[in-house]
Amino acid sequence: MSEAVWGVDFESFVLETLEAYSRLARAQAGDLHSAEDAVQDVYLNMYRRWEELSTRQGSLTVYGRMAVKNAVISQFRKNRRMVPAPVQELPEQESGIGIPDAAYEIFKEGIDELIADLPERQRQVITLCILQDLSPAVVAKRLRIKEESVKRYVKAAANNLKKSIHESSEEVTA
Repeated sequence: MSEAVWGVDFESFVLETLEAYSRLARAQAGDLHSAEDAVQDVYLNMYRRWEELSTRQGSLTVYGRMAVKNAVISQFRKNRRMVPAPVQELPEQESGIGIPDAAYEIFKEGIDELIADLPERQRQVITLCILQDLSPAVVAKRLRIKEESVKRYVKAAANNLKKSIHESSEEVTA
């Protein structure tokens, strides 16, 4: 098999299987980044052995599927041995809407009860922007409204939530 055909065959194999392998890895790994790493590792290993693998009997797709499952398991074992960095050494990260991660997690905990009282559109926008961490542009596309409207709904919802929090804190202190 010539080098040109070899690369083309592998490329078409990757294009045909990428979506399925990514879904499988995501289901096995539980998070997107580990899944992507596992799939990349499998494709790299398969590329290195492509000439040998493509001449074997059996399905390359099935072989790749098993390799993805094994790569996810291997990654889990490697990551389990990793020692996490102390919290003070971790850089402060922000969610997609610019809220620091620590505040974002605290905010998400009690939001279900609070957003139940919001108007429907504000509840949808807050759910997508805050709970699902989507950007206003993505939310605008999904809800088929303008991005400015999404930002306006977020601001209105934030004001309504502040009022609700303030009222509930006055009830507690009274």
